[in-house]
Amino acid sequence: MPPAPPPIPRCDACFKEIENDDVFCAYCGYPIKGTKVEQSAFILKQNKIDYYKAEIKKKVENRIDKGATTLFCLSGLFILAAIIGFFKLQDNPQVLAFVIPYLILGIIFLLLGEYSKKKPLMCFVSGLCLYIIAELYDISERPQASPLGIITIFIIIVFLVLGIKSAVEIEKIKKENNIS
Repeated sequence: MPPAPPPIPRCDACFKEIENDDVFCAYCGYPIKGTKVEQSAFILKQNKIDYYKAEIKKKVENRIDKGATTLFCLSGLFILAAIIGFFKLQDNPQVLAFVIPYLILGIIFLLLGEYSKKKPLMCFVSGLCLYIIAELYDISERPQASPLGIITIFIIIVFLVLGIKSAVEIEKIKKENNIS
């Protein structure tokens, strides 16, 4: 029976293959030939960095969730408007001309909310543009808007703009911390 091949030397920190004469790991910088104190300090520093990145990732996900919630709420509002409109106008032959666009908008905002986990900036900008276009069309159809309606429109636009601001910050944080 032939002798077993010698074990492949690996870094104690990242477990990547190393050369026997390496002083530091070429992948993570671990001091292979350093003292126990230097090696422990490196591991401690890496753990702090990993913890920091995990905390940043949680904050990023939390901001994305808040923006997605705005899109989901808009979806619900458009679908609710379609349902209420259907029952208010059910005897009107033009009922579907009112209901279908609201249902389509509701579905689009639902999809934007779901996809915002992958592409938050694109979804929030698209949602804001779509919402403004829908409201401008709605105002052109009935030019007399109530003060409460105007305030509601303003609040929704503010939430969407805050979502865009968060998405820009998220992209910056991801780039600075090498988070995918």
